Amino acid sequence: MSALRLACAAACAAVLGFGAARAPAADMALDDLLQHMATTHGVVAQFREIKTLKLLDTPLETHGTVYFSPPDRFARVTREPAETRLVLDGGHMHFQDATGAGDVDLSENPVARSFAENLIVLWKGDKAALESIYTLDFHADGAKWKLVLRPRHSPLDKFLQSITLSGDGSVMNAMDVLESDGDRTQTLFEKSDVDHSFGDAEARAIFGGGSARGGDGKSGDAK
Repeated sequence: MSALRLACAAACAAVLGFGAARAPAADMALDDLLQHMATTHGVVAQFREIKTLKLLDTPLETHGTVYFSPPDRFARVTREPAETRLVLDGGHMHFQDATGAGDVDLSENPVARSFAENLIVLWKGDKAALESIYTLDFHADGAKWKLVLRPRHSPLDKFLQSITLSGDGSVMNAMDVLESDGDRTQTLFEKSDVDHSFGDAEARAIFGGGSARGGDGKSGDAK
């Protein structure tokens, strides 16, 4: 898996961190979504990922669970078709699969580094900073909404065409990442706990060293 796709996988956490507010009667507003993202305690969600690559005739499908602990810790654990683990802790990224484990050096990959840094802006719900990085195309019909992010600057715009997020109220249903070469990754989310509080033991088991950040310190189910 390339460093760019590892960083793209980390976007799962960002798009799920909307909090658990009720869906409004009027059209959903972008400011409401960003506010929810900035106030979540944490996220645990099962996902189904469908990756369509130009070099392959058949799409690749992956199942697993994502975990997000504000402000900048994320884990993506796949169980089918193979077991893998991706952990992003601030600017540090670690990947493990059947062949072994190792750190991903973001300093040597400007695209992956830029993408990871931009995720922090998205997690914080910083609209002004987000608009400096992406063009934002937001549409809503009642509680149903869609947000399309397109990178403004190099090097990200050389590799990433768009990220499309869609949902209903405060619940994120899907994310579609389209790369500039035509490869596409669609992620569908289900069984989401978007206001999860990680206890210290659970956080160590999922993210590695250190204690839980944010939340109320109560232990939860690592699933």
